[in-house]
Amino acid sequence: MNIEMTTITPPMAALLLGNNGANRKLNKRHVDFLADQIKSGKWQKNGQTIVIAKDGTLMDGQHRLSAIVAANVPADIGLCTGAPKVAMATIDNGKSRSAYDVLTMEKCTHASLVGSSLRLFYKFDCGELLSDRGATFKKMPNSAVIPALRDMQDKFDLDWLAKIAVKTSRNTRITVTQLFSALYLITSKYGEDAVTEFTDKMNDGGDYPKSPTMVMPQIVARIQAQGRYMHRAYDFAMVLAGFERWIRREQMSQYRDSNVPTDLAKFTKTYNTHINW
Repeated sequence: MNIEMTTITPPMAALLLGNNGANRKLNKRHVDFLADQIKSGKWQKNGQTIVIAKDGTLMDGQHRLSAIVAANVPADIGLCTGAPKVAMATIDNGKSRSAYDVLTMEKCTHASLVGSSLRLFYKFDCGELLSDRGATFKKMPNSAVIPALRDMQDKFDLDWLAKIAVKTSRNTRITVTQLFSALYLITSKYGEDAVTEFTDKMNDGGDYPKSPTMVMPQIVARIQAQGRYMHRAYDFAMVLAGFERWIRREQMSQYRDSNVPTDLAKFTKTYNTHINW
């Protein structure tokens, strides 16, 4: 076999795709994502190669090559030629890395919580938190995980926020990932003091009659006791909506599932993750 790093042009990519009859079905959404990475200059050389068998069959790389054609921009990629075709069944059998894996390797203290929140933020910024249940979502690329982490760390101490979220989730039974994500947006917009006071009141049982800090834990407790399934971003939207009421010292009596789409549409305009995907 021969392996070398080369610049694959769109015509060369199209030529290599000409003998692609043995591969799985092409995922156009993934091709579009890779093409966008190439066009935006975010394409990264990671050592993975395009694999061509001895007889010219494309064994691995159809999505990357299709993306080069779609982007109409050359990309630097490793090219392996002369591989035994019988080995094709062994390709892509390794365990794919999750955002948690990437963050753990980066020594992120709260890798699971931050990774889950990054996925939520990615859907939030892509407008997919409002999608119907069962919809196919864009997958957050692993290449975006560390830059996104840096964007978050540049704003404030994530360990501080994680500890607050874990403690408040334990006391209120609000989902910790959605709570952390909502508090991150609130901190970004209103500052750490506002979040500290808000969560202190939530942990202490509220601060005035029908305050959101008192009512939100009661709402969650009722939902869980009834075994109801709410919108996938219910807790996230409820905490943001509750804070907006709390900061104006308004009362809150309930929060319906039907409120989530309307509020999320509003919050995408009033809150910004400031993450450069």
